[in-house]
Amino acid sequence: MQLSDKDRAMLSGEQGDAKRIALEGLVQLGEAFGAEDMVDIGYAHIHAGMALYLHDVQLMEELASKGAKMAVPASSNIANTDMLNWRQTGAPENLVQLQRRAESAHKRMGSSCSFTCTPYWCGYWPTWNMHMASIESGVTVLCNSVFGARSNRDGFFAVYAAMTGRYPRFGLHLDRNRRGTHRVTVEACPEDTTDFTSLGYHIGRIVQDGIPVFEGFDRLPDLDMLDGLGVGLATSGGVAMFILPGVTPPVASLAQVFDGRRASVHISVGDTEIAAVYDELTTGAGDFDIVHLDCPHASLEEMKSYAELLGGKRVNDGAELWITTSRWVRHMAQEAGILTVLEQAGAKVISDTCPISCHFARTTSPDPQLGLRPPRLSGMVVDSAKQAKYVRDMIGCDTLLTGTARAIETAVTGRFIPRY
Repeated sequence: MQLSDKDRAMLSGEQGDAKRIALEGLVQLGEAFGAEDMVDIGYAHIHAGMALYLHDVQLMEELASKGAKMAVPASSNIANTDMLNWRQTGAPENLVQLQRRAESAHKRMGSSCSFTCTPYWCGYWPTWNMHMASIESGVTVLCNSVFGARSNRDGFFAVYAAMTGRYPRFGLHLDRNRRGTHRVTVEACPEDTTDFTSLGYHIGRIVQDGIPVFEGFDRLPDLDMLDGLGVGLATSGGVAMFILPGVTPPVASLAQVFDGRRASVHISVGDTEIAAVYDELTTGAGDFDIVHLDCPHASLEEMKSYAELLGGKRVNDGAELWITTSRWVRHMAQEAGILTVLEQAGAKVISDTCPISCHFARTTSPDPQLGLRPPRLSGMVVDSAKQAKYVRDMIGCDTLLTGTARAIETAVTGRFIPRY
C-alpha cells in the first residue's frame, strides 16, 4: 500500500505513540482489503468505550494517556448508561461511574461526548464526497445514502481513523463500489418511521451486503423516515448504502443509477411484506413492562410529535414510556418546552443509551466485577424493527412491534395496540 510522507511520519512514531498504534492498525486493515493507498477523512463517529466491559474503558483510557487526540471532528456512539439522569433507568451506580471514566477519556482526546447513534441531529453532518469513518451501521447508511459522504462499516477502526485523519481507500470509498445492485419497487404505502424500519428490514435480508435502489414512493420520505429505512436495512443485512434517486447525491433518476445496465435483481414490496415484519417481530401475547420509542435516537422533530401525541394525556400507572435521544436533542427539547410536556405526561426521556445498550442486556458478558443482575422483563413494546430484533436477541424478552402513535396509545392505555 502506498503511504504518504505524513503516513510514514506517523508510523515512525514522530507524532507520538498513540498515532503510531492507530496508523499501524489502519495499515493492517488496508492491506487485508487490498487498499492501494490512504485518503484524508473529514469526520469520524467513534466507539464510546462500553462500561459493561472494564477492558473496553481501559483501552480508551490507555489511548488518552498516550496523548491521543482527535485529528478530525469526532462524535461518540451510544454508551451503556445515561450519565446525566441514570437513576430513572435503574442503572447500577458502579456502571455509571465506569462509563464516566470513558467519558473523561473522550474529553481528553477531544471527541464531542455525544454518546448517540444519531450524531447528525447533534450537528455532525458530513458533506457530499467527504471521506469519513463510522462505528455505527445506521450512521454509515445515512451518511452514504443521503448526505453523499463515503464510509464503510468500520468498528473500532473508526477511533484510529479519527486519531490520524486517515483511512485506507477501499469499499465504499471507491466509486466502483457505490453502484446499485438491486432494484426495489415500493408498492406499499409506508406511513411512519416504523413502517420504514420494517421496509428496510424486509429488503436488507434479501440484498444482504448489496446496494438497493428504491423507486415507487408516492412522495420523498423525510429525514427521520430515511434514517429508519437505513437502520432497518443494516439490521437484517450487511447494507451500508442505499440509493434513492432525487435524494442520494448526485443521482437524479433511475436511468442514471444503472447507466444502461439491468439490475441483477428486481424486488417488489407491498403492504403484505411490511405487515409480515410486524407479525414476525411481535412475539408476545400483549404483556409488557416498557414502551420504548426511538431506535435510532430521536430527532427534535420526533420529540415535537411525541409532545403533540401526549399533550394532556398521562402514561398508565402500570407502564413505563422510555424516549431515548442524545443529550443535545434533550437539551434542545428542554429549551423549546417540549421536555416539560413529555415528563408531565409521565415519559422518561433518556439520553446516552437505550434498552439494548444498558444494563438490561442478558446475552453480553459484562465484567464480573460489576456484579450486574439484569432485570427480567416480560415484554417490550417498540416502534422500530431494529430495536425489536435486538431486544429479542440481547434482552431475551418478548417484543411487540407497532407504529409510533399506537405505541404511545399503548403506554397511555396500558393495553397493546397493534399496527395491523
